[in-house]
Amino acid sequence: MSIIIQDKGLLSTVVTSSDALDQLSPQIANKLVGNDVDEKTIEMVIRPAKIQFTEPTVIAFSGALFDVTVGDKTLSANRMYILDRGDVLTFHSSDRGGRVYLAVAGGIKKSGSNVLESGDELTMRRNYTEQHHEIFSMMRNKPTVAWGIGSYSLAEVYLSDNFHVVRRPGVPESVYEQLEDTYTVIGETYRYSIKLDGNTIDYNNEAMDNYGVQGGIFLKDNKPFIALNDFDMSTEYTHIGTIPSYHMHKIAQKTKDSKVQFTVIDAEHAYVNLYNHEMWKKSLFKAIDYKISKELVKEKM
Repeated sequence: MSIIIQDKGLLSTVVTSSDALDQLSPQIANKLVGNDVDEKTIEMVIRPAKIQFTEPTVIAFSGALFDVTVGDKTLSANRMYILDRGDVLTFHSSDRGGRVYLAVAGGIKKSGSNVLESGDELTMRRNYTEQHHEIFSMMRNKPTVAWGIGSYSLAEVYLSDNFHVVRRPGVPESVYEQLEDTYTVIGETYRYSIKLDGNTIDYNNEAMDNYGVQGGIFLKDNKPFIALNDFDMSTEYTHIGTIPSYHMHKIAQKTKDSKVQFTVIDAEHAYVNLYNHEMWKKSLFKAIDYKISKELVKEKM
């Protein structure tokens, strides 16, 4: 049995969380369906795919806040659902963000290109644990659970327009004074870079080695842009600083005309924030595990 891509949308790919631009959202979706956090998910951009399921399947999706329906039923992000054979998952407009990640209990597999086309069929891995079987049994007579991850829980990591930039040694402080301004997203070259419009940066150091860095802030024609996952390993563009990994999932959700405000910090400050972010993520995942366990205990009573 399989998942059928009725309409591929704008761009849909099969990714692990380490390959995703927003690495947090696929981990959340996987956690919600009882998978390992790095199980493959479907990443959908701006106009998501329309997807049909050919057998009962437990799913969750996370990331951008699209309006989502199955028939006449409305589904919410960051919540577990069971879909039946023949159900079609349809994404509509988004209230926030441009990327959404779909996880399927037991995982999916894709041979060949990870880029999905209309008419493609994805095989379900059915890598079911004992907990997966208990979840299927629990949800046999109800389409969803009574809980999910509320938007307030993710507000700190997604809703702010402020992004930290770690200083690069040798770059004058005057550069960062110019950078601390509000910029507007012009657009994205998919997985390569995000173009910005705003204050110009008067700086060029041709003697400096410029390595391609995910999250790097580079200058082109004195305007900053943000390097994404598939940026060049080395580049002629001047590298002035780097967005830490704990803010990259948020930058991945920025769409055209979104605002970006930079705050420059030192590496020591970034390490502390990264530690705090990882502790927050562990707490969130433990809370999901607890909620699932509590639901399963209630089912057995």
